[in-house]
Amino acid sequence: MTTHITRRSFFKKVTIASAATIPGFLYSNRASTAGKPICLVKKKIYVPSPEPRVGTSVSMTYIGRGLRREEVRSLVRSSDWNDTVQRRRSEDNGRTWSDWKLVYKKAPTQGEFTQSGGASQSGTGPYDPVSDRLIKPVFQRIIKGDPKVAMKELWSGNRLFCDHGFYQLSSDDGRTWGEAHQLKYESGPDFDPNNWGAPEFFRTNEMYIGKAIALSNGSVIITATIPVLYRDEEDEKIKSVFPNTYREGCVAGAVCFVGRWNKARRDYDWSTSKPVFLPRRKSTRGLVELDISELKNGNLLLIMRGSNTGLDPLKCPGRKWFSVSRDGGFNWSEVKDMRYDTGEQFYSPASISKTIRSSKTGKLYWVGNITSVPPDGNSPRYPLQIVEIDEDGPSFKKDTVTVIDDRDPTRDSEYLQLSNFSLLQDRETFEMELYLTKLGERGGGPDIWTADAYKYTLVF
Repeated sequence: MTTHITRRSFFKKVTIASAATIPGFLYSNRASTAGKPICLVKKKIYVPSPEPRVGTSVSMTYIGRGLRREEVRSLVRSSDWNDTVQRRRSEDNGRTWSDWKLVYKKAPTQGEFTQSGGASQSGTGPYDPVSDRLIKPVFQRIIKGDPKVAMKELWSGNRLFCDHGFYQLSSDDGRTWGEAHQLKYESGPDFDPNNWGAPEFFRTNEMYIGKAIALSNGSVIITATIPVLYRDEEDEKIKSVFPNTYREGCVAGAVCFVGRWNKARRDYDWSTSKPVFLPRRKSTRGLVELDISELKNGNLLLIMRGSNTGLDPLKCPGRKWFSVSRDGGFNWSEVKDMRYDTGEQFYSPASISKTIRSSKTGKLYWVGNITSVPPDGNSPRYPLQIVEIDEDGPSFKKDTVTVIDDRDPTRDSEYLQLSNFSLLQDRETFEMELYLTKLGERGGGPDIWTADAYKYTLVF
């Protein structure tokens, strides 16, 4: 399960006029930014809000190389915390499903500590033909005390949790997974299952793990956000927000763990790339939610979320940031803001985004939020768009920007969020499926969680 980093402005009202979407199951993409829509979008309510002030988070993914699907649902009623996690599987691409299996009603605990994520959770990863295994990145958060209290305390500068990254391997196409191996960039103890709160473990090798990818050169990569030393007297005067506060004197930068299969050990040998980062004056929360993709020319592209929280949104507008590697992920170019192929800049809030390559068109696409006004931190998180990536740039092809959904002022509140989505491509039809809970559609405050989960089908 993925835990998304948010902040207090998650609840902030943002009054911005925006184009309305057309209600109903099927609608046209009339709000395409520049050119003809690149796909047709079908939209429907997938899981209605089960009760007031409670929404359902939906994750859909393929497990392995065939048509086996896994769907995970959980209830969301507060920021960064879910409960009542359940899952089901389909062996025939969603035509029939197993019964729902409860993973847990409440997250597992050990004394005063609670664990979110970890090796027991659902999920999957890419297939590596060199090892003949699936490799799954695993996020783990250990929280001291009440998780809901801890999430609120974070924005007061009191961090009561630690984040770590692991990976698991499967040799049977995802039916079972081996033990979790911890990823490290410095010396420090391994996770002790009998002592979750061990002080030496708590603050070493902290990371917000990202995406895994198997490369055409035979290696694999797992991305991660880690503390990177950056001392600058003037820059350190700028107030930072988590995860820039992982460690004093550091900012949250991006690294890649590059793995090569060791047949004798039946495991990967890992190397850590040179990190990339932004100064606090450009992103007060560093670089997080890293998305990596391999381009047709063999280069690697990292697209990353930054944040202008606490900065003047006019002087320091919200952007999506990127870096390119030409040597398999060991070294990366200077971090720059992503732009259109015309050279124009665009606005993007601190929100998750993803890339996906279509098996039908062969093209690489980006899905995320591009706004018409300078964002203030996380807001606004609408509209949600898809755009083709110019892989030679890299850049976004402006005339392909197509709106998937937008705020309808007659139906949606100013607190609407079109973010934190699950994305995959149907392996039979090649249509793309996107699952998103429309947080804030019915209001702010506690009502932000009274939200339906929607399914969007993108037909190319």
